[in-house]
Amino acid sequence: MNHPELLSENLSAGYDGQPILSNVSIKIPQNKISVILGANGCGKSTLLKTFARLLKPEGGTITLDGKEIHFKSSKEALENGVAMVHQELNQALTRTVQDNLWLGRYPKMGGIMVSERIMAKRTHEIFGTLEVSGNPKAVMSTLPVSQRQMVEIAKAVSYDSKIIVFDEPTSSLTETEVEHLFRIIDMLKQKGCGIIYISHKMDEILRISDDITVMRDGQWVATRPAKELTMEEIIKLMVGRELTNRFPPKTNKPGDVILDVQHIA
Repeated sequence: MNHPELLSENLSAGYDGQPILSNVSIKIPQNKISVILGANGCGKSTLLKTFARLLKPEGGTITLDGKEIHFKSSKEALENGVAMVHQELNQALTRTVQDNLWLGRYPKMGGIMVSERIMAKRTHEIFGTLEVSGNPKAVMSTLPVSQRQMVEIAKAVSYDSKIIVFDEPTSSLTETEVEHLFRIIDMLKQKGCGIIYISHKMDEILRISDDITVMRDGQWVATRPAKELTMEEIIKLMVGRELTNRFPPKTNKPGDVILDVQHIA
């Protein structure tokens, strides 16, 4: 039986007793790029945190390859194939690239001594797969954000991840870097990896996504093939009503001055 890579059923979650997600059921299939969309506060970040086990769900189930999962930590989720590339990178900036890549699972010689040579070799191999150039022994703090992000992607690949979540990955990238990232994402998709992509940039979403899932007020609204949706239809699903005029003319008129500040030093 061919199971979806990742499936949430009737998932509920929140913070300090405050519900955020309510009975959310979403499939993340193999070999596809699934975009999750919604206005700020819709619950998409909370949903992703339950997938990566940064947040424990309060109800419902999550299954991976047809088996219900109960990861106890984000590390356990990563070790079992669910990785997340965060918008805000949380890395050991005073350590090297290869240290960040293999931290907590250093390759050893004879099961005793950490092998810098093996670390460097494996790092070069993964960088080669991703068509990334870089020095494994460079200190993370000396790298631009785009290269640090590639280290996080390389780390996910090194775990042979089945699901990789990309949270606003292009927010700090140049146009050339964005194109490289899209090539990497497509390569991961072709290898059978399920991609969850979060972005507010409609042109990106319509370009790379296979499926688009829209959330609103902590609930699932719709999941549709991207090729069947227009920007206007996506916005309608997000806000729950027709938007006949996205940029209405300003009708307000300035009133009397209520505060006037001058010559402040």
